[in-house]
Amino acid sequence: MIFFRNKTESNVVVMGFNTYKSIPSMPLSNRTNIVITSKSIENLPSDTGIVFLPIERVDEYLETNHANDTVFVCGGQQVYTYFMNKMTKLFVTFIDKQFDCDTFFPPISESFELIGHTKRFDTQEDCSFWFLEYEMNKKSVNTTDRSYSELLCSILENKNDVRMDRTGTNTISKFGGQITFDIQKYIPILTTKRVPWKSCIKELLWFLKGDSNANTLKEDGVHIWDGNSSKEFQEKVGLSHLKEGDCGANYSFQWRHFGQTYIDCNTMYEKHTPCDQIQNILKLLKTDPYSRRIFLSAWNPCDLNKTVLPPCHVSAQFYVGNDNTISCHMYQRSCDVFLGLPWNIMSYAVLTHILGKKSGLTPKQLTISFGDTHVYTNHMEQVQKQLERTYLSQPVLILNDELNHKDIDDITPDDFELVGYFPHPSIRGEMSV
Repeated sequence: MIFFRNKTESNVVVMGFNTYKSIPSMPLSNRTNIVITSKSIENLPSDTGIVFLPIERVDEYLETNHANDTVFVCGGQQVYTYFMNKMTKLFVTFIDKQFDCDTFFPPISESFELIGHTKRFDTQEDCSFWFLEYEMNKKSVNTTDRSYSELLCSILENKNDVRMDRTGTNTISKFGGQITFDIQKYIPILTTKRVPWKSCIKELLWFLKGDSNANTLKEDGVHIWDGNSSKEFQEKVGLSHLKEGDCGANYSFQWRHFGQTYIDCNTMYEKHTPCDQIQNILKLLKTDPYSRRIFLSAWNPCDLNKTVLPPCHVSAQFYVGNDNTISCHMYQRSCDVFLGLPWNIMSYAVLTHILGKKSGLTPKQLTISFGDTHVYTNHMEQVQKQLERTYLSQPVLILNDELNHKDIDDITPDDFELVGYFPHPSIRGEMSV
């Protein structure tokens, strides 16, 4: 309320009738108060200092009486929706707490750019909250959702050419392709459907720790490896000797223990070896940043029969620019565009941010190149639904400054905050294994 008062004093405030009734002391002092109502004049309160108008007359009244004044709209839902396309700025207070609600702020379109964010903590409510400032920028477009949607549409051009696959679900696919994301200012996460970003980061940290036990993720509420690490699936791929949940010589093992002999997920493997790829990358970024060998490979032909799932995102190369920036080029041999790709985009963008933070470099660009790029046939309805949705404003990723001094193994999900992520609802789809 202090923030609201400081922003709106000496200006014009427009609100709906229910919002007006909810404010204990009206009119708001040192402000011109305009209340939108459909009630007849004789049924209105006799408050002085308040102008009551039907919504269709507000624009004309403002143009006639307040053409040079700053006008603030402060709700409720219908009023926000009506004026949204007329706004030049949005001041949004996001409270990081669960509430039972039946009224919601309209989606924030891609034309609004997040230009400011300030975090606070409320001891009485025991929660954090953010003051977010958005500015209308018609040149600012959501390239993340746009690039992703264009890729989906290019695959759907082959919808009559169904291909068989190992899961028995069948796919529509294309071969080859590339998408690029600017990751300097905003994090490339889809807004056309909610991506569980915290779970994505938990899996990434699982890789970085060299952990191949899917039960670690399961206990933390992340279930994407459950199907591929079940006893039934292990037996199917000839790994029945592993305990349920053991993923074998997977990404985690190759990233941190490449070349060592895989036994099981409980074995303690040596880190900081010449083949600890993550440590080698960090070393090169600091000591030989212009090297063309800052490379990460998850594809180890000798271990393909020792993991429940051969890697899909098989390699990544990191590039340091003369402007002290870091970029990533990831290659994906097999890409489930509906379920997997949104997760992969977020994951490698965050990985680039982590490496940049620990090396004093600014993240710049993420490029992903594809081999078999596909949509499963049982996801067609979900894909069409997603393509019909509008693109929304892009969020910002904030990394804890302490991360710079932490060992890779000590980084936690609490070291990351995603600010301004207000996407469309999730779209569920069955994972083929």
